[in-house]
Amino acid sequence: MLHDILKTSLAISEQAANIALKAFELRDEYIRESKGLQDWVTEADRNVEAFIKQSLATAFPSHHFLGEETGGDLIPPGWVIDPIDGTTNFLYGIADFVISMAFVDENGPAIGIICAPAHNRTIYAVRGEGCFENGKRLKVKDNGDAELVVGLNLNYQPGIPEDFVLKTQRMISHGHQIRMSGSAAWSLTQVACGELDGCYVGEVNVWDAMAAQIICSETGLDTAPYFKHTGPIYAFPPSSSLKKLLID
Repeated sequence: MLHDILKTSLAISEQAANIALKAFELRDEYIRESKGLQDWVTEADRNVEAFIKQSLATAFPSHHFLGEETGGDLIPPGWVIDPIDGTTNFLYGIADFVISMAFVDENGPAIGIICAPAHNRTIYAVRGEGCFENGKRLKVKDNGDAELVVGLNLNYQPGIPEDFVLKTQRMISHGHQIRMSGSAAWSLTQVACGELDGCYVGEVNVWDAMAAQIICSETGLDTAPYFKHTGPIYAFPPSSSLKKLLID
């Protein structure tokens, strides 16, 4: 059953990626609207979510839906969607934005899809069956503990900037390099792909995290527990010292 759901949802994500990519090419025509400090939304976000929501409703009439822009409820069987994670990147012509789709059944998170339209990449995972890109199974890449490349993303919430500075100091003092992608979902996925040695973001919404968490978990990474509303997210190789520096 999950394979049938995966096949259909991958096709939907591909179509949604085409919509997002066309919008990206016309990004200067979109008016940005503020939902909060450094939290933007455009008609591109709404259009992509509307397409995904309608497509999923047609394919799976009994499934529930929770989207960043239109809301809803996280009730299994159901979907958790972020139509464009990294809207600021999108607006500034930076390719690091993704479509995030997660499916949850009665046993918990089951399918995660991260589609990066401007990179022409789709990474997906099915519970208990691993994580894949272009048919190739992804595995944990552990580069040890010295001179690592770590993804950190700053959330504009009370107390977070001070915490971010502290974590940055820890990384630098241990000789690690820092990357800030502007997309929590993409940073997590890059760890699964072996393009970062670890990632820590802090408090985010469930639509930012769930698909990438499934991907990281199925790759074999140590990830944050799933949550229904907001929570911290991270991904590290199980033996990495990064968790002690950033979490413990």
